[in-house]
Amino acid sequence: MPTAQQTPQQQQQQQLTNEESNGVNEPKVEDDNMPNLSTLSLDELKQLDRDPEFFDDFIEEMSVVQHLNEELDSMMNQVENISRENESKGTHLVELKRRLSDDYTALKTLGEKCDLLNKKYLKKSEEYAPQHIRELLQIAASNADADCDRHVEHFLNGKIDVQTFLNTYQSSKKISAERKAKEERLGTQLTALERAGI
Repeated sequence: MPTAQQTPQQQQQQQLTNEESNGVNEPKVEDDNMPNLSTLSLDELKQLDRDPEFFDDFIEEMSVVQHLNEELDSMMNQVENISRENESKGTHLVELKRRLSDDYTALKTLGEKCDLLNKKYLKKSEEYAPQHIRELLQIAASNADADCDRHVEHFLNGKIDVQTFLNTYQSSKKISAERKAKEERLGTQLTALERAGI
């Protein structure tokens, strides 16, 4: 128990002595990351307080700060690498988009050509369809018959002589007969195909 004559410092020392004798020892926490200011002289402590550059150098020499700087450098390198990769991928993506656009344009052009050729094919198919040809032969035979009638009319009206009439009439009659014969043969063939289910 402290006496009245003891100073506060003496009382504190007495308390520590009593705790040690009683086996009560507080664990001493040591942090290697924190600077040991007790190793600095009074002048150095004052310089820390007055000189910002000296203070910054002192902080930079701390192991925890050095470790943080190393981690920061590592992260910056990672960010730079990621940035370069993204830039490279971005360039590649632009190239892919350009190729896709070119392919789309080429495909569109081919599609338009295909449509045009398909229309031409359908038109030719209609023109050369047997039924269409038969109709054309019927029209041609009818026109040839009309020419024969016109030649007769001209002859009867005295517009052409006998020889001219015979030549033109026979020519038109021959054409009419040929067209009718072809139309008849084609009609027979079409009928046979229809019966065969073709």
